Amino acid sequence: MAKEFLARNQISFVEKDVSVDDQAQAELLKRNIRGVPTFFIGDDVVIGFDQRRILELVDHRVVECENCHTRLRVPIDKGSLKVTCPKCNNQFDFDYKP
Repeated sequence: MAKEFLARNQISFVEKDVSVDDQAQAELLKRNIRGVPTFFIGDDVVIGFDQRRILELVDHRVVECENCHTRLRVPIDKGSLKVTCPKCNNQFDFDYKP
């Protein structure tokens, strides 16, 4: 469910499976975290699948250029933006609506 939620909201992420990744498991233990899923967003940690809190902390969305399909990080706190793709110079409008 968490991966589907992140994809649906165009939030890029790195998945680590603590059952097979010793380093990821050690990181949770070092922080005294016992629950999964756990989300590290900047300096903040969300333990459990708190969708509202995740969306509050993520300051961008990943959008795809309509022309060349390059994926771009676009800030959500800037209102309506004109985005220029760095790969093909295509310009398009981005208007974040929660």
